[in-house]
This record gives sequence, C-alpha cells and structure tokens, in this order.
Amino acid sequence: MARVLLTALEPLPGAAGDGAADAARILAETWHGSAEIVARELTPAYTEASRRLRASVAKHLPDAVIVVATRPDATAVTIERLAVNLDDAPVADAHGAQPMDAPIVAGAPAGLWTTLPSRELLEALDARGLPAQLSVNAGSGLANHVFYVLQRELAEWGVPSGLIQLPPTAPSAPGGVALPAEVLAEALRTIVETVLGEEHAEPAPPEPAAPEYDADATQPFLMPISDPIATESAAESAPELAAAPLSVAPTLAPTAASPSEPSDPGLPPAAGRPETSHPVVVPPWGPTSGEVPALEAAAEAPAAEAAEPQQPDDDATGAVRHPTWDEIISGRSDR
Repeated sequence: MARVLLTALEPLPGAAGDGAADAARILAETWHGSAEIVARELTPAYTEASRRLRASVAKHLPDAVIVVATRPDATAVTIERLAVNLDDAPVADAHGAQPMDAPIVAGAPAGLWTTLPSRELLEALDARGLPAQLSVNAGSGLANHVFYVLQRELAEWGVPSGLIQLPPTAPSAPGGVALPAEVLAEALRTIVETVLGEEHAEPAPPEPAAPEYDADATQPFLMPISDPIATESAAESAPELAAAPLSVAPTLAPTAASPSEPSDPGLPPAAGRPETSHPVVVPPWGPTSGEVPALEAAAEAPAAEAAEPQQPDDDATGAVRHPTWDEIISGRSDR
C-alpha cells in the first residue's frame, strides 16, 4: 500500500485564518483512497520544523511527501515549483528567530525544483472548479525554508515531493480571498489523488436500508418480510367429498291405482284361479324373486303399476279363492 506523508505548518501565534493544519486533518479523517495518509503538524520555527520533517520522513518512509502552508496574500491554491536556498524572513518564527540574508544550506545549490507533477495538478484542480495557480518560487520565509530542506533530503530518493500554499480561511485584508477549510481539504484530496495516479470518484450515496418489516401488514403485529406464501383457492384446497348415495326405503304397501290406467298385461293371474276383481299393484320385485332394487340418487319414481282386473267373489262363483300377496303380507285374509 502506498503511503503519503502530509505535513502542515501550524499557525504562528496571533495569526488569523491559517487553515492549513485543519485542511490536512480533515483530509486524513475523510480519506477513503487506496493509499495511506499520514498527517503530521510542524512547529512554525525554522530549526524545529526542519528536524520534525526529517524525523517523519525517516520513520514512515513515504512514497510521496507534501508540505502544506498558508500564504496570506494567496488568491488560489498555489503550486510552488522552485525552492530557493535563502532565508530572508519577513517575520519572526514561534521561537523568535528571524534569519536575514542567509543561505539555508551553505554550499548547496541555489534552487531545487519540485518533483510534483505541477501542470497535472493545475489541470486537475481546474477540472474540479477549484481555484489554482502555479508559482515560480515560494519566497524566502519559513515555508520556503522547509520546502528546500525537504527537496534536498529527498534528492536521492526519487519520490514525488513539494510545497502547496493555500489561501487563508479568513480574509487577511478587505476584499481578500478566503476559502473554508473543507474546500481546502478537497483541493488537497485532488492533489493527492493526482500524485498517486488515482481518478477522483464522487462518494456513492448510501443505499437505502431494506425495511425489516412489512409496511402493508394488517395484523396487529409486524411480520418479518419473507417469501410470499403460496395460496390456493378454497375450491382447489377443499378435499373432494364423495357423494353420499340417497337411500330409498322400499315399501310393500299397496298403492292406489288410477282407474284410468290400463292393467299390466305382463302379469298373468295365478294358475287355477280367476283374476281378482279389485286392482292390485304388484311391485317389480318381491321377497321371493331374489332381486334387490337399485338405489339411485336421481332415479325417477316408478310409474304406478296397472291394476289387475277385479276377481269375482268366491261365494258368488263357488270357486276356491286363494289369498293374494297383499293379503298375505298385510295379514288381511278372511280365510
């Protein structure tokens, strides 16, 4: 994993609108890139700042180093391109030191170039609508001093390094430019992503949380959402009931025959006796026939049987009269 060392100069005592350290801290707290961001603050003193910078580089062995400072008169994010070997401090540092007309490192080159991709950083900031500009040199103050020490320290390392100066967070003069620390942090984010060769990606909106319960439930309690319950119609789910046969109780009682109905020619009178004179209805089955009636639910009622011709009275004819089936079954017999 790549590691970026982001160092920021702390504000001088009594300085207003110095948001470099705040912007670096915001970036480190909100960074979600593939690289590791190590944010460190430098005391605003010539000797102490150089010592802390060298110690941080030796400890973390970063793949890129960026120094961040606030420039009160800056109107945009300024990408410094040249560190000058000269200390000519306009104001004293936090320890009261104010070097004048002195080389930073005696006998060292007069200037050292940044190894950050200056032009690419400018284009990336412009593409995001952030004010940015290139600067030939960083002046001769504390920020330039740290810049020169950094470039000389990493001259043999071959890692990208340089100085970025930010506008103040509060105007230093009437009509001056001021940018919030959050905007400055976004500018630093763009710079780090460009140095690492990463494309800037807007953070994806959080996905809506899936409802844990069914909002349309009508029960007095809420049911967890699950797979829909398979339902079937009542007609499909109800078991088929076998149709119960209709029972018809047979009766052997004689029925009254209509006088207009003809007699059944298929029932001859008993042998040896004349036909009866009163109508008799004989069912199509009898107790001696061995046949059992078929019970059907939708069977129509049998038609009334034709009555036999009435037989003459035995006393009138003098012949022996035999009892009929109806008389035998009903017990009505005079003999």
